[in-house]
Amino acid sequence: MSDVQFQQAHNLGLPKARELAQRWADGAAAKMGLTCKHQEGAEQDVISFERSGVNGTMTVTANSFDVNIKLGLMMKAFKPMIEAEIAKNVSRMVEKASGSQA
Repeated sequence: MSDVQFQQAHNLGLPKARELAQRWADGAAAKMGLTCKHQEGAEQDVISFERSGVNGTMTVTANSFDVNIKLGLMMKAFKPMIEAEIAKNVSRMVEKASGSQA
């Protein structure tokens, strides 16, 4: 079971969502020292990420981003902050991309 779960619906389609998820992963890797692995699929992509005390996935589909994170013992104290940061970043990313489509 994940310690942090977040889902963000969107109407961007898989190609645009894939592009945004790649940017998110690149930024997270640089900012938080995450190691990210990308698996592209026909219907969905999965980005796996990890670093000491944190591992998780972002599943990217044509209409949603689903983030699931498992926190190590020392990182559990930061759970509220991590949840808030994920929600803010993913929501902002989708909002910005949706606005630029119009």
